[in-house]
Amino acid sequence: MMKRLTSLLLILIMAISVVSLTACKKSDTPAEKPASAAETVSATEAEIQVPEGAVPIATTAEGNATGYTKLDKDEDGHVTRDYTYDALGKLQGSVGYEYDENGFSVKEIRYGSDGSVAAQVLIERNEDGFETQRTEMDADGNVKMYVVTEYSEDGATFRTKYDADWNVIEDEE
Repeated sequence: MMKRLTSLLLILIMAISVVSLTACKKSDTPAEKPASAAETVSATEAEIQVPEGAVPIATTAEGNATGYTKLDKDEDGHVTRDYTYDALGKLQGSVGYEYDENGFSVKEIRYGSDGSVAAQVLIERNEDGFETQRTEMDADGNVKMYVVTEYSEDGATFRTKYDADWNVIEDEE
C-alpha cells in the first residue's frame, strides 16, 4: 500500500511539473516577450505589404528582408525614381533623377515618405560628363552646400566642400 501511495504521489508531482513547464513556455513566446532595442521583430507575411516590383535591399541570416527598393526607369533605361521601403513594405522615401541630352544625371530630388520634396541636388558636368559641381539645397531651394570636383591630368580627383556662402568646409583628395 505504501509503494502505491508513493508511486501515485510521484506521478502527481511529475504531472504538476509538466503542466508548470508547459505554462512557462507559453508565457515566454516571442509575441509576449518584449523586444530589446537591438532585436528586430519578425512580422507575419500578412503584415508585410511589399510593393510589386520591389526587391530586398539586404536580408538577415534568417532570410528576412531588412528593406526593399523599387526603380522606375525611362525608355532609355535611366532610373527616374528610386523608392526605399522598410522591412514591412512601408515607403520611407524616394529619389527622383533628371538627365541631360547626353544621358548624364543633372538633378536629384529627394522626397519624404509623404511624397513631399525634402531636398534637391543640382549637378554640373564638364564636356566629358564628369561631375564638376554639386549644389545641395533644402526643400525650398535654399543652398546648403557646394561640392566642387577638380580632375588632374594624372587622373587624381580633388573635392572641396563649401557652405552656402562659399566658405571652405572640407578639402578631400
